[in-house]
Amino acid sequence: MKIKNIIYMGSLMLASVAILASCSDQLDTLPDNRTTLDTPKKIAGLLVTAYPDRTPTLFNEWMSDNTDYMGRDNSLGSRGNDQYFFWQEQTEGGNDSPEQVWMLYYDGVYKANEALAAIEEQGGAKNEQLSNSKGEALLLRAYNHFILSNEFCRPYNGKTSQTDPGLYYATGIADFTAAAEQSNRGTVADVYAKIAADIEAGIPLINDTYEVPKYHFNKQAAYAFATRFYLYYEKWEKAKEYADKLLGSNPAAYLRDYKTLQAMPLSNSDQAVKIAEAYCSASAGCNLLVQTSVSSAGMALAPWVSNKRYTLTNYLANTELFMSNNIWGSAANTIWKPFTANQGEANFALLMKLPREIQIINTTTGTGFLRTLNVDFTMDEALLNRAEAEIMLGQNDAACADMNTWMHNYFNTSVTLTPSSVQTYFNSVPYAYADADKMVPSFKKHISPRFAIDAEGSVQESLLQCLLNFRRVETVHQGLRWMDIRRYNIEIPRRLIGANGKPSKNLDWLEKDDPRQTVQIPQSIREAGVEGNPTKTAVPNATLINPSAYSGPGFSVVNQYPAQAGAHTF
Repeated sequence: MKIKNIIYMGSLMLASVAILASCSDQLDTLPDNRTTLDTPKKIAGLLVTAYPDRTPTLFNEWMSDNTDYMGRDNSLGSRGNDQYFFWQEQTEGGNDSPEQVWMLYYDGVYKANEALAAIEEQGGAKNEQLSNSKGEALLLRAYNHFILSNEFCRPYNGKTSQTDPGLYYATGIADFTAAAEQSNRGTVADVYAKIAADIEAGIPLINDTYEVPKYHFNKQAAYAFATRFYLYYEKWEKAKEYADKLLGSNPAAYLRDYKTLQAMPLSNSDQAVKIAEAYCSASAGCNLLVQTSVSSAGMALAPWVSNKRYTLTNYLANTELFMSNNIWGSAANTIWKPFTANQGEANFALLMKLPREIQIINTTTGTGFLRTLNVDFTMDEALLNRAEAEIMLGQNDAACADMNTWMHNYFNTSVTLTPSSVQTYFNSVPYAYADADKMVPSFKKHISPRFAIDAEGSVQESLLQCLLNFRRVETVHQGLRWMDIRRYNIEIPRRLIGANGKPSKNLDWLEKDDPRQTVQIPQSIREAGVEGNPTKTAVPNATLINPSAYSGPGFSVVNQYPAQAGAHTF
């Protein structure tokens, strides 16, 4: 199979039942729409389709320590989803699969490059709309490569990224026919340098000439993206620079209104969806970029009885997340309470962040695609990202000021953070799994980033513990905790929950520098000539899970479900 087919086929598969494409003659030549992209409006319309229609949110969340395992006898799961949970290569396909992420994000890159080529054919960014479209295309190209690199490559770090395998960074339409170049992964450092160049070139061109700016890379979303990117790039000054541009002098005025979310009624499935839709609303000042995707995340990470074999259990919420005794106080201080259940096969504490939507495809049968909305960038996350940059720059008072702003918005608390009080508090908290059986949990975990930090127990390490603790709460159900697991090289277990709702044993561990921190290049892409990632080598006494031995419900590769409300816990 030609690599050009592998990288581009995303849009061709949207209406297809098949997940893997064939090598048919009709795919040998890529469609070239530049001859029809002859007006600024058409170019802007093409860029609407360059936002990927898939998301890694679900499998990233399942791979993180925001999820426990209810056991293979729990019927609310599947073999493919067990593979995600146990950090194995996913072989079952589906709309939430790494293969779909690879296809659709590269498809978005191709369309961004089409738009850039068309703009040049128009004589360049010679008017306001073309300037905005060029900026949007450059940011989309950067963002799609950023997501791909953070799924399929090791996290950037100054020690090894000059040699760590990267991925192909496509900068033109012709690139998608250059098989030899596509199979050359380059390095992570190369990829990040090109992302940075596209960000720096794209941001000045954005002027927000959109009908609904929150559905596009508007200026604020671009600043938030740059903040996150430069944080991951270990460019602390640049991360703070863009966060300052975004947050202004009064960030508290733009944070999420959790009191309003808590006040919304929640007694049936329709109300749950309305809360999630309110969370994702483009009218909320805290939301900077809102996207839709074909995904089961709105079912799996919400209070429907679907895929609850792996979930944020009540025990996990009460010991490590928003319902724990923590630096802010206790569960009583939490403003936005999770919906909890502990009945039958369902044991969870979940927030309504991802609405379950259904796109009807067949009006006769009432079936279609499960979709969800997700907020890719928020003011709240950007504020915590700035706090991390400030910690790394030694600006501890500024970091505490930002963390205080976030904490007082999320919790009803009178606690005020200072560098000294944070150090004192976190030095009183034991590290997770410090007991002989490695079973006692804690929100404080050993961190071993590949960049230099001060010793455990220091002010800096304590502030980072607090920051990671807060960001885990802020981004729960959105997959970003997995990025902190990777960046901070945090060891986490796969815990089996017993009949009493507590962990009964650890089934596996993700260790420091574990190759499973990086998602494997999909098999079809490897078969096309792209080198795969290293895999974990079995060691004596290692417990490697074999999901192929498990049984589960039937699995549809296109996520087709009846349009009615479906099973839920209300």
